[in-house]
Order: sequence, then C-alpha cells, then structure tokens
Amino acid sequence: MKKLFTALVITAFIPLAGGYPAFAETMSLKQIVETVLANHPNLQVSRIDTAIARTDNQRIQGMLDTSVSASLKASEETIPVSSDFQASETRMGQLSGTIAKPLENGGTLSANFAYNRTSQAFNSPLAAQLSRFNPAYRNQLNLSYRHPLLKGADRPDFHNALLIAEAGIKSAEWQRQLVVQQLTLQAINTYYQLASDDINIGIAEQAAKRAEKLLAYQRTRERFGLIEKADRLQAEALLSARNTDLQRALSRRLSSQSSLNRLMLKRADTALTVREQLTDDISLPSMQQALVLAESKRPELQLLTAQMEAAEAQLAISRDTDNLQLDVIAELGTRSLDSNAATAAARGFTPQDHYAALSFELSDLLVRNSAHAAIQKAELQRQRVQAERVRTVEEIKDDISAAITAIQAGKPTLILARKQAIAEKHKFNAEMRRYREGRSDTATLVQFEGELRNAELNADLQALTLQLAARQLSWAQATLLDELGLNDSKAEQ
Repeated sequence: MKKLFTALVITAFIPLAGGYPAFAETMSLKQIVETVLANHPNLQVSRIDTAIARTDNQRIQGMLDTSVSASLKASEETIPVSSDFQASETRMGQLSGTIAKPLENGGTLSANFAYNRTSQAFNSPLAAQLSRFNPAYRNQLNLSYRHPLLKGADRPDFHNALLIAEAGIKSAEWQRQLVVQQLTLQAINTYYQLASDDINIGIAEQAAKRAEKLLAYQRTRERFGLIEKADRLQAEALLSARNTDLQRALSRRLSSQSSLNRLMLKRADTALTVREQLTDDISLPSMQQALVLAESKRPELQLLTAQMEAAEAQLAISRDTDNLQLDVIAELGTRSLDSNAATAAARGFTPQDHYAALSFELSDLLVRNSAHAAIQKAELQRQRVQAERVRTVEEIKDDISAAITAIQAGKPTLILARKQAIAEKHKFNAEMRRYREGRSDTATLVQFEGELRNAELNADLQALTLQLAARQLSWAQATLLDELGLNDSKAEQ
C-alpha cells in the first residue's frame, strides 16, 4: 500500500459536539508556515538588524572621506622693545585652510594654505622707513604626501573593516534565515500536534459511540433479565471513561489550537482545522547525502562562515597594529611676500620661492601589551567560531539521524500497526457476535473494545508520526520551504 490516504482531511475526525463551531478555517501546512513567516514580529526585528548592519558599510567608507578645515584669525600685539629698530606694535590678520584625503593604499594626500597681512609700528621713524614692506602680505601653499612603509601599509584597517562590515551584513541576513528556520520548526511541530489531537478526538468519539451502543444493548438485556445490574453498570462506567477520554482530547486540542493561532498572531480562540496529505511513499537519503545538503543550506553554518570571515579580518587588523610605524613624508610648497595683497596672492602659485622636503618618521612602543592582547583575542575568537561550527555540525547530524531513524523505524511499525488494527477489529466483531449469542461476558467484550480502540489509535498516530518525521528530515536539510513552495522572497513579504 503505497498511499495511506490520497487526501486525508484531519477535520473529518473533529466532532461538532463539545462546543466546536461547524465552520472553522481549514489550513494546510504551507498556509500555516506562510502565515507565520509573514506576520511574526521576530522576523521584523531581524529585518531591522540587517538594515542596521548595512549602515556599518557606509560608516567604514567614511574612513576615506576628505576632511576640510579653515580658520580666520586677527591679532594685535604691543610689546616693550630694547631697540628702536624693533617693532613695538604688530597687527596681524590670517586666513588659513587645510584639505586632506586618505587613500586606499594607506597614504594621505594633503594641502594647506596660509594668507596673512602684517602691519608693524616702530618708535623710530628711521626704522619705519627701512622696513621694505609695511604692511606686508604673505602667502604660502603646501602640498604633502605621507605614506606608511610598515604599519598601515595598504590601509589594512580600512580594507579589513570593510570585510567585517560585509560579514556583518551576511551574518544579519543569515540570522534572519535562522529565525525563519526556527519559526518553521515551531510551526510544523504545532501543526502536527494539532493533527494528532484531531485523530485522538476522532478515535475517542468512535470509542464513545461504541460504548453508547454497548450500554443501550445492556439496558435492553437487563430489562429482559438476561444480565445482572452489575453488567449494565460496567457498560455505564465504560461510557463515562470514554467520555472523559474524549473531553481530555478536546482539551488538548484547545491548547494546541491556541498555540498555533498565537504563532500566527491570531486570536487564541479562533476556530482552526488542519489539512494534510499523508503518504507512505517517503524517500530516504543516506546520512552522508543529507549532511552534504544540510551543510550547503542550513543557515546556522552560513552564519558561522560569515562570522569566520569577520574573525579573520579582525585578526589581520590586530596583527597590523603590532608592526613598527615607519612613514615617508614628501612636502612641496611655495612662498610669497609683497606689499600688495593681490601680488602676494598671485606669486603664491609660482615656484620662484619654494620649499621642498623629504623625511622619514619612525615610532614604536617599547611594550606592546595592547597589541598582543588584541591579537590573542582575535585568534581566540577565530578558534571559538571553529569550535562552534564543529558543535553545530554535530547538532545537525543529530537532527538528521533522529529523522532518518524515525522514518526507518516508522515504516515497518506502521505496517504492523495497520495489521493489528484490522486484526483487533475482526476479533472485536467476532466477540460481539459471541456476546449476542450468550457465549461471552461483558468484561471480555469491554476488554476487546479497549484493545480495538488502542490499535486504531496507534495506526493513525503512527501514520501521522511518519509524516512528521519526513517533514522534520526536510527541515533538517533546510529544504522544507522549497518543498512547500515557499521561497525566501515570500517569507519576507
């Protein structure tokens, strides 16, 4: 028997008695998972986290932003002098500015200018006549380039920070996928729990109906004096027990329905039934095949891959800070001086009076405690991600092994459970015929009815358990959403 049910509608087991409405929303597993992923607030939080992570990329790009500064200054200075040829009063106005551009290769290109007017007063008229420019206008332009040879060469802080930011974006995106994975597992487990409750209700209702028929039969026989009162009381006790079982099943269903409704952000008391197509035709991959597929798709492992990229980039930054600082600086500038403001400004762009220099700067720390601690921390973080990956792979193996084992054990168990249910039904029918002929007693009939009830319950629940194991295997391989036709774009809506 390859098909258990062509299209089993679990709602058929739900009685209209017990306070349940006749018209309830019927949903498939696909509809429920889609609703959960569309409405759950955890996913909205994850989307915001991803947007926050994207801002880090723009922040890192700001490390290469051009900086500009300008200043305007006016001053007056009056001092006592020891010679008449010294200026006793100096008035100065200055306009200056700087522009600097960090480069991706680690260098920094900068330019600055300073334009000022200086006016001096002397106690001696002769000294004032000897002054060539008074007031004097000065202009100077400077262009410099600083390039690191060791520490900071090729700007590892910038490039690796970009890698960290990109890894952060990936981590946020995979974290959202991990939330999707977790919500999907909650949805399928709650969904099948509700389906299981429906089967329990159906079986409990059938058992209660059989008990009612038995009690009616016993009452008839009691009126004709064919049985004792105790036999009828046994039938009444059986009916009470079956009604209690039915009420317990209804109560469990209310709890499962409430959990599933709240998972979909619906009112807890919303009437809900579930629809599932059950089949025996379940493909079973090998452990290795399932693991390879899971390693390529499970969000936990993709998240750890992104975290490893960030850890390695941080380690590269930390190692660079442990290097010796050696920079080469090249400078080139022009100078001008005149009594005319425009002439002084124009001559600042000619190389007649100039300044040129080439220098090296060396700096280092005698003790590198901070750098060594940063390297050790980054290395330990990388090792932690590696250990976390090993642990996660083992957990995935556990998920896959549990699902595969459940399927392997569930198939023969289902076949035997069905055979047992058929056998118990034949046995009960035969015993009922014997009982009507007066060749059996009430206790035996009650026992056989209970055995039939348990056999039917086990067969139906075993079929549902097998289907749940198949869904859990798909979940463990991260292929469930694809099988349901729910891709990531739909999950984001």
